[in-house]
Amino acid sequence: MNAKSVALLMSLTIFVTLQMMSSVVSGRLFDKTKITLTNTLSKPILIHCKDQFNSDGPHVLLPGETHRFKFYKSPIFKYIWFCTIQWRGTYHEFDIFDSRRDSCFEYNCYWDIKESGPCQTLHNFKDPVCFTWDK
Repeated sequence: MNAKSVALLMSLTIFVTLQMMSSVVSGRLFDKTKITLTNTLSKPILIHCKDQFNSDGPHVLLPGETHRFKFYKSPIFKYIWFCTIQWRGTYHEFDIFDSRRDSCFEYNCYWDIKESGPCQTLHNFKDPVCFTWDK
């Protein structure tokens, strides 16, 4: 075996071992993270969420409507999904999932979209954490 093959085999072994260790602790192996966005505004919004390689596509949410998408996050590297959110000439961006910031309850992240910024509902389902829009 050459050095590249050995390095690839070692990387794969480490990845599988980490996944197995993670599943022992959490009871889950390769679960998808699910993001749920709710439009709490009194007007329709246009959302478009994506990561570096994938896009959830654009979606229009009427007041009170929700949209949900799923993805596999990297167990090793920083992983981000960001969204653009627009309404009546207003344009905002926000990292809706940041693996270093977010720990979603049983792989479910819940976000309310407000004019001032998105609010994430945490594990206790009582006290949301609100953020301001990025840039």
